[in-house]
Amino acid sequence: MMENTYGLLIDYEYCTGCQSCEVACKEEHNYPVGKWGIRVHDDGPWEIEENMINWNKLPFPTDLCDLCAARTAVGREPTCAHHCLANVIVYGTIAELAPKLAEKPKQVLFVPQFKPLEARGKFEPRNKLVGKVHHAAAIEVTENKHFTTSSQRSDSRTDVGIDEA
Repeated sequence: MMENTYGLLIDYEYCTGCQSCEVACKEEHNYPVGKWGIRVHDDGPWEIEENMINWNKLPFPTDLCDLCAARTAVGREPTCAHHCLANVIVYGTIAELAPKLAEKPKQVLFVPQFKPLEARGKFEPRNKLVGKVHHAAAIEVTENKHFTTSSQRSDSRTDVGIDEA
């Protein structure tokens, strides 16, 4: 069974927390806001002892992770592993990943089980106006004779060519 079971080996010692795995996964699967196939969580920062800080970034596949079945079916690796900027996510069989897990600390081996409905339930949009026709309120725009930039300066550095008449 181990030779046919696939997973992700994640070396979180060197994860930078860039979240490229999250973004790539959301784009690959077209997940809506609030849903992820993989999430990067923070452990820290907190002080272990004087002048020593613990702060780990931990990528966790969720129950929405299907190990990119469409990609892996054609010989490609999951998108999270492909787009990992720190190269800390490795895809493979449990048989080949388990020995690597034993080589060093601060690694985890995940075997995701794709269970989207059990994990998150059916997606329900939060915006009650989705699908309904609505119109913006009419507003009247008046001119602003006293224009200044956000820096609130009124010298030549902020002159944008507006003449006060």
